[in-house]
Amino acid sequence: RMISIPIHPQFKRFIPAYLDHTVDNEHVANSSAKDPYEDDDGIFASKKDTSTLTKSLIESGKIKIVDITKKEVIDEIDGSLDIDIFDDEIIIEDDSLDPESDDSIVFPQTRRDKKMGQESSMSSIDDTPPSTTVEESFSTESPAFEGNKASAPLQYHQNSFSRPPMSPLIGHVSSNASRNGLSAGGGHGEVEMYLDDCLHVKPDGSRKCTLFLTSTHLILEYDGTNGLFEGEELAIEEEEVRREAMQKDLKSCNSNSSDAGPESRDMKKKHLANAALRPRSMRWNLSEVSHVYLRRYRLRDSALELFLIPSGGSTFGGNGIFSPSLSMFIDFGPGYEGNIRRDDAANAIMKRSPPQTVKQWPERSGQFLHEQLNRLTRGWIEGRVTNFDYLLHLNVLSGRTYNDLCQYPVMPWVLSNYTSESIPDLKDRSNFRDLTKPMGALNPNRLKDFIDRFETFSDPTIPPFMYGSHYSTSAGVVLHFLVRLHPFAELHRQLQGGHFDVADRLFSSIPRTWSMCTGDSAAEVKELTPEFYCNPMFLKNSNKFKLGSSQDGEVMGDVTLPPWADGSPEKFVEVMRDALESDICTEMLPGWIDLIFGRKQQGPEAIKAHNVFFYLTYYGSVDVASIEDEALRTATELQIAHFGQCPMQLFFRSHINMIMNGKNRQRLLFSHMLNLYDISINERDLKDSKQNNEEDGLTESYKVLPFSSAPTSHWVHLGVPLKTPPLVSVRLAGPDRIIAVDAQGIFHCFRWAWKPEQIVVDNWTDKDGTSQDDEENIGIKRPEDFFDKGCFVAQRELPSFRSLPRLPYCPPAGGSSNDRLATVSMSKTLFAGRSSILVLSDGDGFGALAVQLVDPSKGTVKGELIVPSVHSCRVSCIAMDPIGTSAGQGGVGGELAIIGSDDGGASIWRFISSQYLPLRPRHRLAGHHGSAIVAVAVNSTLGVCSTVSRNKCCIHNVGNGTMLRSFTPPSSDKLGLPLPTAGEISRTETCFAETPALCLSLKGFIVLVCKSSIFSKDDLLQQEVVTLQQFSLEGVHLGSRAIESWRGIPRKITATVDGAAVIVCGGRGVTIHKVSTIEPLEFIDEWQISEDDFDMDDIPAAFDIDFGPAMLRPVVAAAACSSGVLRLHALPGITEWSEAYAKGTVSQAVGTVLAKPAKKLKNVVGKGFGLGSRVVGLGKEIGREAMSDVKEKGVGGFLGNVLRKNLAK
Repeated sequence: RMISIPIHPQFKRFIPAYLDHTVDNEHVANSSAKDPYEDDDGIFASKKDTSTLTKSLIESGKIKIVDITKKEVIDEIDGSLDIDIFDDEIIIEDDSLDPESDDSIVFPQTRRDKKMGQESSMSSIDDTPPSTTVEESFSTESPAFEGNKASAPLQYHQNSFSRPPMSPLIGHVSSNASRNGLSAGGGHGEVEMYLDDCLHVKPDGSRKCTLFLTSTHLILEYDGTNGLFEGEELAIEEEEVRREAMQKDLKSCNSNSSDAGPESRDMKKKHLANAALRPRSMRWNLSEVSHVYLRRYRLRDSALELFLIPSGGSTFGGNGIFSPSLSMFIDFGPGYEGNIRRDDAANAIMKRSPPQTVKQWPERSGQFLHEQLNRLTRGWIEGRVTNFDYLLHLNVLSGRTYNDLCQYPVMPWVLSNYTSESIPDLKDRSNFRDLTKPMGALNPNRLKDFIDRFETFSDPTIPPFMYGSHYSTSAGVVLHFLVRLHPFAELHRQLQGGHFDVADRLFSSIPRTWSMCTGDSAAEVKELTPEFYCNPMFLKNSNKFKLGSSQDGEVMGDVTLPPWADGSPEKFVEVMRDALESDICTEMLPGWIDLIFGRKQQGPEAIKAHNVFFYLTYYGSVDVASIEDEALRTATELQIAHFGQCPMQLFFRSHINMIMNGKNRQRLLFSHMLNLYDISINERDLKDSKQNNEEDGLTESYKVLPFSSAPTSHWVHLGVPLKTPPLVSVRLAGPDRIIAVDAQGIFHCFRWAWKPEQIVVDNWTDKDGTSQDDEENIGIKRPEDFFDKGCFVAQRELPSFRSLPRLPYCPPAGGSSNDRLATVSMSKTLFAGRSSILVLSDGDGFGALAVQLVDPSKGTVKGELIVPSVHSCRVSCIAMDPIGTSAGQGGVGGELAIIGSDDGGASIWRFISSQYLPLRPRHRLAGHHGSAIVAVAVNSTLGVCSTVSRNKCCIHNVGNGTMLRSFTPPSSDKLGLPLPTAGEISRTETCFAETPALCLSLKGFIVLVCKSSIFSKDDLLQQEVVTLQQFSLEGVHLGSRAIESWRGIPRKITATVDGAAVIVCGGRGVTIHKVSTIEPLEFIDEWQISEDDFDMDDIPAAFDIDFGPAMLRPVVAAAACSSGVLRLHALPGITEWSEAYAKGTVSQAVGTVLAKPAKKLKNVVGKGFGLGSRVVGLGKEIGREAMSDVKEKGVGGFLGNVLRKNLAK
């Protein structure tokens, strides 16, 4: 989802010599003559320490401790980062950063890079680049990558790291490896690589294993027979030692008791019983790998982390082979060999992974991080990436992971007000914590003690430090905050000898924890975990753990929330998330990034910022790999795990601020247009704000909405001369095409374009005629300034065809209204070389599934497949969601589909554009006991799907198909219905409405439709009320909203990209509602498809809606209407997008025309003289010049120059 625009590099790759765990002949030969810990430049050289706390480790293991506070980073990149904001563009004043230059980014090579060509000691795997015949899959959201820049908006630039570097691969390969048989290869070919003594790290524990790699699969075969995790084995050993000690005490007291430790034996039996259910081997398909990252484990470069696309895992296999895990973290052992083994495994895995996989090649690790940070930071600066997503991405790039609790992602405390009764005003800076200071520096009195410790600390071995604890540790932070969730509760009990800790020390109150972290305690400097901003379940004791009672007699249960949360964890998390996305937090966030990931993490800047922790928390303080004694190395690693670990330092310069100016800041998300992240303040504040504006001579700001406030020129109505069936599905295909399907299964094609009107808008002037600065008018705009100037040019396409393009099956006339409509769903992903749309529909009315590939530009069906007997009854509903590159993520692109049927079952299908169409589902879902499925939804990002029948809604995991949770319609008192008159109402029946309208929001909410039937005292139906209902993924009912009777039952509910709002298609148009726990389903905006008066039985309705061409930056909305017409509506930013698309199209066309003859000439002349290559390069240069002309003069000016030159000739 990130744009690929280069900016100035924030750091250079640097590996100290004493941490360069690579093998070369010079290092081995000169190891006795040269100190292996001495840096080549002598920057980090220091004397050998031989005393105090780690004296034994230093003497036996020859450890060198580096004082991080004295570490200086030499920036070899000349020039400074000068970024000027002018006309919504970022201008980088540095000639060396020309994106067309091949040598603009240079990274120093390690000794392994230089010696790679000379190493040939081990067998190598063929390093032939991956096959380029695999079709790439990219969605129509490409403009979100490129934004408003001049490059082609719809041309996806493939990651430069998808191909392996030109260097041989050293791997531990054995020609006899295939003799391990089925247990190793798993029936997927011969084993091409194996590595033993590996460690599979998971949140619930770590297990030793052996890694096997075939041409298609990665297999882990676990060592041992008991299946215990390392933590469980240690807990059992400690319990046995404790029992033996107790028995000795009893014998010394001459006690007659013969059994001193029954609890220890019960604990061992419990662990063994749980371990017996764990698999002995696991496998993953390498074609499902989406990301491959190099990782650190215990501050040594010896680990690897892999991520898979949603629904990843094998679709078959027995117990012990199937795995729904979407990520894996593998450590390859200590010492220098562990680093070599990790690099070899990484190269082998990445060469076998798809080209779309995001790959961090060991030989180009620094360049990879640089490129990823460029895209990520640029996207955040321009408002394309939210603060929450930005911090999570920084955590991932710095090595933080959910698999290793010692490196759990870290998030900041944002708010400082946890005591007020009302929700804190997010526009008041006093309600926020100072993010430019670490937690230990927020209390001035406590900070003095920390500074005194640092200045007076004198130890010949240990460098001075301020904080003895860390802001992120496994036991003190992660297990402390998440003690009410699995598997953290069991890990917490393992640390406490099988029991929960003392109740007074457990996490029990948000206000109390904040006061402790900012009070006088020297041990409390905790930051937060991501769950505080996305998952309210960690605040509930849903598992009914017996946490004990405090000294005051209070029974520990749910976490005590601030008064303004009203006891609702969902409300607390939402306020925290809105505070994180607020403008005040955005302004201060770069300061916190400097402390955790940037220049103030280490060195003299850390001292100035009072941000110095214990030396074992820093990478590079101790070379763990150099410790040869296993016991000493293990002891050091345990200390590292106990004290916590700082993330990898990503920035060596001050982090740049976001564009906060009201004119230049681009709110590209649809939710930003609706101001969904602003929490309403009370009426008194609104009156004060209005009064202040009047006193300052400023008019009241307008509330501009994208639909109801838009001028009439922003929509177009594509009607039909004759009455046609309603359009039931619509999809924006590409930058200028639309395809729709009517109720009879016939495809309709449309084409559209936006004709902008060039108007120069002057700045707003005040009473005396003087121009106001932009900074003074932030958020104050006239409605006409918010919208683009222009109009639509659209038409219905009538392509020539031999047969009418339509679905294979259409339901016959008659029956219910839902039975008369075609069941169909179209993909957002372009298949078959980005030329066709995947269409799924009911195959025959008896359970078959029809799969079609439709070309939207020609209006023809390119391929068709009918899979019979998918279900035993009619396919009633279908939903799809993009995955991989189609969803703006890594991995092979495609669609994840869920099929619902009248037989009460559902199935999950995965369609990968680079593979053949599947003939069977990946999983089958149950839970409705034969009740017909009326609605389905799937969210690939959350990894869940939902099925709805008349009286039940089930939530399933797309990885293994298991049902996570189910709930029934809410009771009548929660529906928000008007109170009935006493004696008139006898009962109210509520069920889920028979409609495919169902939505899974990215924020973890479910929005669906309920229908309530109100019966009188005589058991006669008096009234039917349709309501929207909002639930959490835990099945908690959060709110409802009644729908006007004339709107009917909604046909479609879709969510915005960030999940902050839902769009409901119903009678007379489309309505937009806020998804929130504070204001659940609050009405925001409406798009009326007709303003005429109609009969109640003939009200036009919207059946489907789609936004595009980019999901992240929609500029047009298309609605399929019941009257058979298509309605288009322009959104803010369409002029900018259309101009960028036009420039990119001309540039691409010119480059293609000039490149074709050059390529032919190159093939004829050959590579011998290099003439062909020079001609191809000349064609590229001419294309770039043409592009620059288009930028300066526009399309018309460029074509005018070309025509004038031809006429002159």
